[in-house]
Formats: sequence, structure tokens, C-alpha cells
Amino acid sequence: MSVCVALNLSDGVVIAVDSATTMIDATGSISKVFLDADKLFQLGDLRIGMATYGLASLHGRTIGSFVRQFLLEPMNADMESLPLNEVVERLRTFFFDSYRSYFESLYSLPFEQISQNVKSQLGLVVGGFSSGSFQSELWNVVIPSHSEPYSAHLQNGAGQIGLSWYASSIPISRYLKGIDPGASASVRAVFEGILGRTLHDQELEQFSDALARHEYPIQTEGMPIQSGIACAKFLVDLVLGHYRFCETHPIVGGKTKIGVVRYDHNAFQILE
Repeated sequence: MSVCVALNLSDGVVIAVDSATTMIDATGSISKVFLDADKLFQLGDLRIGMATYGLASLHGRTIGSFVRQFLLEPMNADMESLPLNEVVERLRTFFFDSYRSYFESLYSLPFEQISQNVKSQLGLVVGGFSSGSFQSELWNVVIPSHSEPYSAHLQNGAGQIGLSWYASSIPISRYLKGIDPGASASVRAVFEGILGRTLHDQELEQFSDALARHEYPIQTEGMPIQSGIACAKFLVDLVLGHYRFCETHPIVGGKTKIGVVRYDHNAFQILE
């Protein structure tokens, strides 16, 4: 798996990931965890960066090697002049086609006949600036769910400030929200068991309001880029610590890697 944290701020985008890659064998068991993987990428000289989570390889190749192949394709030489949604659509198409061919070769079946249960997700978090824009955007692509043209999810449009987290991020939900979705569902089930019925809409709203009062809000409006970098590192480090001390299999691990692009930068930069 992975963890990815992304902030779309007024001055640009910050994306942070861990560096562990988990290899899964044919039985679905963990066969190897590498702690020095690349999951954060510069898209050439564009003011756009990308992180990946979920599936660690395709056809025995790292996801990074596919990023390089994508950048070298002649049809993508014009990306500097494109709006970000068009770059995202090209990435979605390229990776979905690679994903489809991988699973068809793995199971020797047409893609549509392969069970959904064995199709591991491949996530792409893409952030940066459209050509000529001074406001950044953040997009999320989840393959195979986003199989249709232009089906990628716009997480934050131009000028929409926000903090997002993806993949193995339950510790972040627990810290910021006070509870994670699984625990929330379990508590709700206890109440419904005591009452002998499902909660009605007003009760659900009260339940949600009670949880919301215990959230730790992070002020992202007006947040400088340097504070965004520190925030992203803090949250990824939180997950790294969780998997180091609380979990048997460190499917999130290694070290935190951070990338950033500002309105006054020429390209997305991966920080040392």
C-alpha cells in the first residue's frame, strides 16, 4: 500500500508520500516490502507532480518506469500547453491501458471477465498548474474505478484550498477526525443494537455533529507553502510511526518524501 498526503494551497501544491513498496504474491500474501521506492514524480519540466499509491508494479516493472515511458511518448510533447485536466486524462488513459494489459496477461482472460476481487487499485494523485494559470489544482485517479474518459476526480479545483489523504491513512483520520470510518460504523452498530432499530436521519445528524466537535481542524486557508510542507511531513510521519510500532506488516514505511510546486516555480520539485 502507501500513504499520500496532499495540500492544495493558495501558493501551490504540496504532496508527501512514504517510500515503502509492498509486493504481493499470487496468493495475496505479502512477499516482500522494499523501503526505498519512488512513488513521487516530476512530470518532466511541467508545473505538475504526481504520486502513486496502491499497486506497486505492472508487468514486473516499477510504476516509475511507466511514468518515464509516458513522458517519452511523442504524443505527450505538447503537455506544457495543456490545461491540467487534459494532462490528467492522458495519465488516466495511459495507466488504465497498462493496468488492463497487465491483468489480462496475468489471468489469460479478457479484462471484463476478471473478478473485481483480484483487481488491486492503482491510485494517482496529480497536482499543479494548468498552462497560464496562477492557481493550482489537485486531482485523484483510481484505477480501475476511473475507467471511463474524463472520469478522474477533481479533489480541489483552481482556488479551492484543502487537505486530502489517501490509501493507508486511518491514523490520520483518527488523529484529525477523532475516529476512523470503521470505528464510527462499529459505534453506530452498538447504538442500533441497543435501540433495536436503525438510526433515523436526525439521530445520524446528531451522531455526526458529536464526532465533529472532537476534530482537530487544520487551518489551510492562507497557509504558506513552508507550513504546508511541515504539515504534510507531520501527517505522513504519523502514519510511518503507526506502522512501525502498531502493525505486524509495515505496508507503510521507509521515509517521508515531499514534492512541491509554487506559482513562481518553473517545475514541480522533489525536496531533499
